Amino acid sequence: MGPSSMNDKKGSHRAHSPQKNSDKLSPPTDNTQTKSTEQASKCNVSSSVGKNAPEKKKKYSVYGNCQADPLGNILQTNSEFSDNWEFVQFPKPSFALRADDWVEIENLMSTLDLFITQNVGESHGIFASENLVKHMKPETRVIRIPNAYFSGYMPEVVYFRAGEPHVTKFCDYHDENFLALFMADPVNAVEKAVVKVEDPVTYSSERVLENARASIDELARREEECDITVSDYIAEHWKEDILFYSMNHPKRTVLSHMASNIMVALGQESSDVKGKYEHLNNNRPPVYESVKNVLNKDIDWQVVVNQQEISLESYYQGHAKVLRSLEPEFLRKAYKKFLTTREAS
Repeated sequence: MGPSSMNDKKGSHRAHSPQKNSDKLSPPTDNTQTKSTEQASKCNVSSSVGKNAPEKKKKYSVYGNCQADPLGNILQTNSEFSDNWEFVQFPKPSFALRADDWVEIENLMSTLDLFITQNVGESHGIFASENLVKHMKPETRVIRIPNAYFSGYMPEVVYFRAGEPHVTKFCDYHDENFLALFMADPVNAVEKAVVKVEDPVTYSSERVLENARASIDELARREEECDITVSDYIAEHWKEDILFYSMNHPKRTVLSHMASNIMVALGQESSDVKGKYEHLNNNRPPVYESVKNVLNKDIDWQVVVNQQEISLESYYQGHAKVLRSLEPEFLRKAYKKFLTTREAS
């Protein structure tokens, strides 16, 4: 793996599709009110109106990738916030919107009193954040938030864009070390990949720490155009626990920190949030032992694909099965394009 593999994947800040339904891995038990609030789908989230709540709630939306809806739902667990604000969910995450969604989105934007948005760029055309802002009421408040992204735990995890959609039949995430092993020796690639993960010296401590710092620095740079930050929280706590299920799927604790900062920005008296439900734990790629070695304590990590717990060997076997099913020439060309793109970044 070349040095570029340890850099933050700058072109990979888009989260993949929302999590799939499965009863193989149940969410942690939570109180009924929290569950009903946070598992609502494609509908407005409501809560009982407190004594001091306005007769008519103001409306807010959270826009961006797969982090948007979970963040919007976590905000609702603060009673002061939920008494005053009604959550209007976007019909799709930013990367899934298409031209025929425009009328619905334009109508939604005209109803909002608060627009919480990641900086969705010009490549999204009419769905770029700056364009959506133009379709709001003049008095609507805008709060810009970062896309919480951290590659510190999984420096080798990438998207294999050049092979999509064919290479995503098992999982959207790929281990670039395994890709290299498979292209060189498909027969023994799975066994070699497992050894790499379990070897305590695959990455040096210096290399792991350097990669984590680079990822945090890149996030902080992107936050210069935001109204709240999360890189400072990650920098302080990333060694205490594994804060991300994958590089762009943060744990609830990270999203909760962002939610609290949003309420502070709004001038609320309270900023506490509740609940334990994990919204983004549908996929958990392996964390190498050499990465775990720099953490402050031993942390158990279970590999999960589409909410199903699997063994480390099964994880790589699943990827190998997909790669073997592809036409060899297509795979060679896709991998060559992948390497060219990685070197350019």
